[in-house]
Amino acid sequence: MIKTVFISDLDGTLLRADKTVGPASVHILNDLLQRGLLFTVATARSAATAAAVLKPLALTLPGVLLNGALFYDFAAKQYTGCCPIAQKDAALVLQLCRRHGRTPFLYLMEQNEICVLFEQLANDCERRFYEERRGKAYKRFEQTANLQVPAQSRPVYFTMQDSYQRLRPLYDSLCKVAGIRCVFYRDIYDQNNYYLEVFSRSASKSNGAAQIKEALGADRLVAFGDNDNDIDLLRAADVGVVVAGASSGARQAADIVIGSNEKDAVATWIAQNWIK
Repeated sequence: MIKTVFISDLDGTLLRADKTVGPASVHILNDLLQRGLLFTVATARSAATAAAVLKPLALTLPGVLLNGALFYDFAAKQYTGCCPIAQKDAALVLQLCRRHGRTPFLYLMEQNEICVLFEQLANDCERRFYEERRGKAYKRFEQTANLQVPAQSRPVYFTMQDSYQRLRPLYDSLCKVAGIRCVFYRDIYDQNNYYLEVFSRSASKSNGAAQIKEALGADRLVAFGDNDNDIDLLRAADVGVVVAGASSGARQAADIVIGSNEKDAVATWIAQNWIK
């Protein structure tokens, strides 16, 4: 019998526009999980926000967070794996950001908590990002007058938000740095805003999913997504599935297009196609 693991993106895919898992999806997935479904998530979120929105689900598998930079055990409520950026590469990223007039949020891994260093909030989107996350578990923010990569620290992630025109030149420069990987994609909640995120070359949603597949001894990986930061995951999966309204890049990388995330498409598709 073929053993399949299902891995889904969150925002725009499993989550509705109100950033929650719909009641129907919760009911379907929990029923299937109780019957042996192998299901987890791969998201750009950290545990500070991912754990809260997924609390209604009885997840037992680790999740792939920060686009593959971290693994998180939802049952034990702790990070279980980390793929840090080399200190020299992190310093170069910060140097290139400054050259383009930007200072990003810098994520440092400290035991079971992320410390986020930043100099300033560049725009309304970054201010909203900060306000929604400060004070939450697993993450603390520290503002500094001169952002640097601390010696002996474990940098895992950079993130910033702005318009396409302002971030694209920086993205092009960062793509030339050999030791890192970066993703540049539109914010599904604000069509004028883009995310630019940087992490280790060894980290990705696809690599994280592959590790989970191997650890489970699964024969097949089915992945769900909707945005450009899901492309590598969709391409690496045995079956790549996108929801209606997915970006053109995600659609091209997928094998199947299903219904809307507003109508529980991911959970419904799994229920129709999973064989215990």
